[in-house]
Amino acid sequence: MKKILFLFAAAAMLISCDPKKPGGEEGTKTDPGTIATADLVAYFPFDADGKDTKGNLTPSNTATTTVTFGEKGQRGNCFVGHTLRDLKSFTASMWVKMEPNTLETTDAPEQMIFQIDGSGEATWGNMFLLQKRNWPQNEATSYGRDHAEMQGFIWKDDAVDSAGNPGWKHQWLGGWFVEVTAPVWRHIICTYNATTSEFHAYVNGTHVLGRANDKDTVYTGVKRWQGDPLAGGAPLGDMKFNNAEKLAIGAWVEKLKGTGLTGDAWAAPMRGRIDEFRIYKTALTEQQVKDLYNAELSQVEEE
Repeated sequence: MKKILFLFAAAAMLISCDPKKPGGEEGTKTDPGTIATADLVAYFPFDADGKDTKGNLTPSNTATTTVTFGEKGQRGNCFVGHTLRDLKSFTASMWVKMEPNTLETTDAPEQMIFQIDGSGEATWGNMFLLQKRNWPQNEATSYGRDHAEMQGFIWKDDAVDSAGNPGWKHQWLGGWFVEVTAPVWRHIICTYNATTSEFHAYVNGTHVLGRANDKDTVYTGVKRWQGDPLAGGAPLGDMKFNNAEKLAIGAWVEKLKGTGLTGDAWAAPMRGRIDEFRIYKTALTEQQVKDLYNAELSQVEEE
């Protein structure tokens, strides 16, 4: 993550020379690659190109273009490796420089940060993280113009209900917010632990804000509905993807492939920037999250 260069896309967005925060003094730097090394399955440093340096995922369908947020880069898809197809738990870690949605209507864009496609659900795929549209200020769902609501999603192809019958395969990982008063760099990590059926989200090494009973609260994670003992359900357990083929960073896979959503303005590319994108095959612990954030921060250099 030295200096931010550019993002081709396994993505449809650009990384420019824009420093985050100063790193540590010489001798105090920590290599982020030493955190959960054995569980890291994909790493896009975006230092000179868009290649994955860990799992050897390579771009396809690339073409120079001007994307909707007005910056030039390469866009395309990345073939999903076998390790990503077989994810049971996960951690996604990245630096993002988000811009708030400002439209005062429910038609404001849903900005995709990353997505793995799938045939189980053509629109949503097997996994994604996006920045939701901002609802009008007077809506009950509004959290405020200075916060971006985030939405995650994982697919459970063999989900069952409490009676052992086929269950709801769509697992939504929402209800958490990131303060976006200005487009500044933030480190975002989200995790899903198949053993506990818990999802967690962190910004700059700490749990992010959530909402409960119309009050701000610390978002300490959620169990999926099958894991709710009060509902008598079975734990969700391992994720199971359906026909995962492509990974996109900063864009919707189907739009990049030109096979769907092409006329849907709400399915928008991310208007901000992204750097140091990592995927792990396990859910990092809270301490590992803090360690990874501090290690990432120690690598950042001012121009």
